[in-house]
Amino acid sequence: MDHGNREYWDVSLPAASEGEVPAWVAAAVGQVGGPQLADWAVRLLTGRARPGDPGDPDITLIRGEASHLDPELALDPHLSRWLGARLLRYHWHPRAASAVLAGLSDESPAVRQACCRIIAAQRAPELAGTAGTAETLLGDLDPRVRSAAALALGEVGGERAASALQGLLMDPDSVLAGAAEEALERLAERHGRPDLRAEPEY
Repeated sequence: MDHGNREYWDVSLPAASEGEVPAWVAAAVGQVGGPQLADWAVRLLTGRARPGDPGDPDITLIRGEASHLDPELALDPHLSRWLGARLLRYHWHPRAASAVLAGLSDESPAVRQACCRIIAAQRAPELAGTAGTAETLLGDLDPRVRSAAALALGEVGGERAASALQGLLMDPDSVLAGAAEEALERLAERHGRPDLRAEPEY
């Protein structure tokens, strides 16, 4: 898609569903404009934009303080794709759905995790088709991806996803087990099935 076609991006943008919009996102929207910022985020995520490209904003606008980044992530050659995904987590645009779907298979675990977090945070109907990939990522080699995928599945999974999540409740990784429990709670809420919730332990 041609990022120069601004009309393609000029639609109403829903507010982020994950609480307040971070100050850095609000500042970026004010400086760049909502549709343009979403366009840039998608191009970063898909690798069609790199920091320093002519005509694009300065990457420091969305990078934040380097000290706040995971030290490993700060050295990740895929950092710009992660930054694009992180921005979409808070500044969603319906036309970003295909980029997020592709990002779920990114070679970088940080990008895969970030895309799962978009799905869990945004509750966007355009991401409903990601359930199959999210379930596959429950077996990802990276534990952070697995936990994020569980939360994503709670948002987009069907009732049958409950069995996959139930199998993670006793996982040795307590973060993953907690994410699975939270995802089951969300599945139960979405489908009106209280029986899908994790049973309390005694």
